[in-house]
Amino acid sequence: MRLILFASACFLSSSLTLARADSSNRVIERGANTKSVPKVPRRCPEYSDDEPHPICGPPRPPRPPIDPSVHSYTVKDPANPNKPVSFKITVPETLTVATWDETLLTNLKTTVPSILRQLSVDTNQISALTSEGIPLIVEAITAVQSGLSLPDDSSGIARRGLFSKIGKWIKKVVTFIVQSVRDQLKDIECTLFSIVTLPGYLFSDLGFLTLNAFNGQPTTTDQDYFINPLHGSFSHTDDVQVYYGATFAPGFGANVAGVTFGSRIYLRTDSSAISASTPLLQDRAFQQKTKLLLHEFTHVKQYKNFGYFHPTFALAYMKSYCLAGYNYENNPFEVEAYQKQEQVNRLLTGVIGTQFMDKWKQNNWVSAFGLPTNQDYNEYPNLPGQYFLRFENGGIQLVCNSANVC
Repeated sequence: MRLILFASACFLSSSLTLARADSSNRVIERGANTKSVPKVPRRCPEYSDDEPHPICGPPRPPRPPIDPSVHSYTVKDPANPNKPVSFKITVPETLTVATWDETLLTNLKTTVPSILRQLSVDTNQISALTSEGIPLIVEAITAVQSGLSLPDDSSGIARRGLFSKIGKWIKKVVTFIVQSVRDQLKDIECTLFSIVTLPGYLFSDLGFLTLNAFNGQPTTTDQDYFINPLHGSFSHTDDVQVYYGATFAPGFGANVAGVTFGSRIYLRTDSSAISASTPLLQDRAFQQKTKLLLHEFTHVKQYKNFGYFHPTFALAYMKSYCLAGYNYENNPFEVEAYQKQEQVNRLLTGVIGTQFMDKWKQNNWVSAFGLPTNQDYNEYPNLPGQYFLRFENGGIQLVCNSANVC
């Protein structure tokens, strides 16, 4: 078996350095460029002074502690910028799973009538609409965040009834909004759905933070190996935290393995199998956990695209869910997440692809080559058994025998 390495430091204008590892794992270099180039660190360091890091840039200010007790929001649907709404969410520090439902209801009893007033709903109808709508909003929020849609099987009857009911309630609310405001709202029913469910969504966001009052963990280098080709290297610069063994709110069934709010990923599973063993092909635990992380990390990237402003993301997510016919799998945010989690399959679970990581780990090449930048390896039609994967600082070429041993 042979392994050919193409190692080049980033930013070099000259040709790639070529290296070959012989059977004793020595690296024989030819044409090496001796120019010293700073490597991109796996984790940008914290600074005690004002000196910028040559790669990471200026020091990041420490993230202020998040106080989940009381939050005030003024938000607007990007499609309806002339009609912002304001409300407050209160989440006590003593919140527990047992008090979750009661605290959520208390918040909705304040926020829902306030939002309806701001949308110029007939004041004589607000009380009745609030009483009818709150139970439906609670169920809708739980269904959305638990990944429920409208399946055709018999188990979906209750859920189909729920969305039929909230759909009718939304239509009723629309009839009581004054015409001048109604004319300003695009996709009015789904806009209204996103707005009235927003406080419940944000309550869940703050509630998860309160229920899991411990420090999350940054992604591991082995996890970054698969995150980087999909999303780039912002995991550590944006301080993405993974909460393993997280406490989930009521209504989030056992089928819900993970949920993401901003740069915080909550997983039910513990922190085992967050680094790969070799051969990777046989490490099913790491493969499964990584695929879940890739799905949730896609949601982090979606939040990042909204500037990590949770209310705006929540409005867009809930509106897309409604426009998708209240179907979880058809929500464009979820479509992207499911697609992304499959795009590195050949590297994560394939017979050939997993051997790139095996060699990378066994030889401790993270410093020399960095992380993969391509989501898949290249094959050479005219050179059977040879495969190439590009990394941040060059690439690795595998030469494999007929038994796919490389």
